[in-house]
Amino acid sequence: MGKQLNTITKKINTIKEHDTHDRRLKGLYDRRSSIIAKLHNLMLTPVVFGTKKLFRDRILGKISREEFKIRRDSSFSCIGKKQGTNKNIKVLTDKMVKIRTFSKQNGRKWLIIPLSVNHVQERWFQEILNIDKYTATIKRKFFRGEVRYFVHVSYDIPSPAKRYGYEYGAIGLDFNYNFAALTNVDQHGTLLSYHSISFENLHSYRTDKRNDYISYKMDKVVNYCINRGKGIVIENLKFDQEFSYNKKRNRKLSNLKTTALQLLERKCKKRGVSFRKVFPGYTSLIGKYKYSRLHNLSTHHLASYVIARRGLGLKEAIPPVYDWVLSQVEEFIEPRLKKGSPYRRWSMIHSLLKHSGITSFKTAEILKKAVLMNYVLNSVTSAQPDNLKAGLSKNGKIDDYHKAWKFIHDTPFCK
Repeated sequence: MGKQLNTITKKINTIKEHDTHDRRLKGLYDRRSSIIAKLHNLMLTPVVFGTKKLFRDRILGKISREEFKIRRDSSFSCIGKKQGTNKNIKVLTDKMVKIRTFSKQNGRKWLIIPLSVNHVQERWFQEILNIDKYTATIKRKFFRGEVRYFVHVSYDIPSPAKRYGYEYGAIGLDFNYNFAALTNVDQHGTLLSYHSISFENLHSYRTDKRNDYISYKMDKVVNYCINRGKGIVIENLKFDQEFSYNKKRNRKLSNLKTTALQLLERKCKKRGVSFRKVFPGYTSLIGKYKYSRLHNLSTHHLASYVIARRGLGLKEAIPPVYDWVLSQVEEFIEPRLKKGSPYRRWSMIHSLLKHSGITSFKTAEILKKAVLMNYVLNSVTSAQPDNLKAGLSKNGKIDDYHKAWKFIHDTPFCK
């Protein structure tokens, strides 16, 4: 909370230097007052070693004290080496596990325990014997009414050669906390296809189920790249969360930054899919202002399209119509970015359109306004409203795209 308080104070001072009547100041003042009140009334809560569910079961008497201790102190792990000084846990060739007890008495310094390996694990067991470094974790569990011990061994495997690169194009990925937008482009940056993968009720799952669910979804993303034979491009996201949101949103952000991105990168390396990160700035705005009328997709898919093009090294030139508009009003717009920034003019376009009240660039919205304007002109000129059937259905969606685009192109006020 002290760090949050310093951050809010800096923001307040920065905003007051430019405008003392800025609307954001009220919200920042309220937030600062709330944190100060929490600091004054701060009470330290007790710490529970183990899970809350296990602690509640012990309080309600569902489990005994001995069982609570066994489940609470259920595992320990350390790095074992084939050669070196750290030999606290070691897997032996004769299917034994050697564990150091740290006892100084002769004959009691080590525990040597038999290890059972089934036919599926035999191949992995032979790999462990031939590597230099691995991590072993001993876990104690209740299994069929008795206490049993399990050994979990993890080790690094060499990354395979990259089989899916960027010679024929790329797959752009725009991450959101509840779905991922994928776009397939060729080597020239032309849109070929798009796809969405949703994350339903991700915040409501427990840790293990949530990790399995995210892993399943990331497999779908990797399979999409492999089926098209191309590498993936994502934004180089930074999750420096300065403030705490509500519990549901905090969990969604945590799932995204600690699980999904790391899993995706590991799965891409494991299966030979090239993985590239690009600068995340202005991807959504460029997609909305430049490609929304051309492709009629959602803002997230257009952002992934811009990400894929950026990963291929393609630059987004400003359309001539925006250049013409900026040439008329450029001196009246206060730029948000410094000179020399490649996105300075895009930020000026965004400021201009936002100030003018233009927020929607979707084809359906443009078509609705065009149909309305055409109806007004026909009523004024007493012309027959033949152009009202422009591919727009009763529920506001576009059925005939060819007819819709022809109508928009031929309408003077839409150019």
